[in-house]
Amino acid sequence: MERPQHITRVVLVGITWLLSMQSGFSQHAYRDSIYKAYSRGKMDKWYTIMHGCEAQVDANKVEEQIELLNYYYGYTAWLVGAEKYDTAETYIDKSEELIEKLLEESPENATLLAYKGAYLAFEIGISSLKAIFLGPKSMKYINKSIELDPENIQGNIEKGNSMFYRPSAFGGDKMEAIAYYIKAIESFEKQGLVVNNWLYINTLTALGQAYEATDQIQSAKLCYEKIIRIFPNFMWVEDELYPDLLERHKL
Repeated sequence: MERPQHITRVVLVGITWLLSMQSGFSQHAYRDSIYKAYSRGKMDKWYTIMHGCEAQVDANKVEEQIELLNYYYGYTAWLVGAEKYDTAETYIDKSEELIEKLLEESPENATLLAYKGAYLAFEIGISSLKAIFLGPKSMKYINKSIELDPENIQGNIEKGNSMFYRPSAFGGDKMEAIAYYIKAIESFEKQGLVVNNWLYINTLTALGQAYEATDQIQSAKLCYEKIIRIFPNFMWVEDELYPDLLERHKL
């Protein structure tokens, strides 16, 4: 089974989930289907759903295009984590083309700027040699996102990812990453963006991993238990991360 744990650049999004019910495109339906695929680690299903969305998206509706970008983002993160680099490059190119198009129309859209920073980070994930020149560019867009909207979900997730994965010698700080993940999670919850939302659960999982990485074991345990309580069929946490944590720390 292909597990979803490689979607670690969490993920995560200042998208307003507008429930568009017009013919051919229902964001609610796509969101639920994507969540089900993610929770069971079925990235082949994710691919099929994503391309169904791609075929139906209205090029004149920004919210539909951002919805599609969300799916590209999750799939690209998985591809990079699974070291499927050639395919990842294809989706990086598609996504960056879409981001640039949307930024021409909305140059100060905080979510799009955070995505731009995220895709530069994906390129670093494919080739660490690019970090020296792409790293600062990625952070410029992520920081700009948060400057424009301190509560932006995607901006806070990407800032958390940057702090978590960047070496401490280059400014990484896992404790600081935790603060950004928590802020993103609080925004999800305040805005009611938690039901069948793959990005919310992915961000919670990133928080649990960050707690464990900083030896906050009880906090990690509580975080994983929250996930199991709210999302009882999320295989990555229920079958792997949580039992592994209990075994490692004799809990």
